Amino acid sequence: MKKKNSIRIIAIAFALAAVSALWYCLPTTFLDGVEPSDVKFISVFDGNTGAGFEISDADEIRYIVEHIQSVKMKKDELSIGRLGYCFRMRFYGVTGKEIESFIINGSNTIRKDPFFYRGDGDVGFDYLRELEAKYSG
Repeated sequence: MKKKNSIRIIAIAFALAAVSALWYCLPTTFLDGVEPSDVKFISVFDGNTGAGFEISDADEIRYIVEHIQSVKMKKDELSIGRLGYCFRMRFYGVTGKEIESFIINGSNTIRKDPFFYRGDGDVGFDYLRELEAKYSG
């Protein structure tokens, strides 16, 4: 009886490890299922400069949302306990309720605790720098 229970526990542990590994490796798409028209404005805060600004232009919102959605992201490393960031992004819907938030740390890096995600393309980092100069300058 003890041997059967031990085998059962080992099988369950192996199955959990396999499911966890599969979950970790699956790609993520940020703003998945969000239409650009669902976003009323984007609140952006630059952790390097301390400048904050809002993006409410429909064309700029569409560009940002579609750019982020076009990049498949994979979990890279843990972000827990890590300080500092570039752009903290908060997306708000037409009702004023927050849809999603995360941090863009580079051209292909998004941070959403507890992970950093790396992508196969650009998430619009340079475009955000241009908008920051436009709205803050």
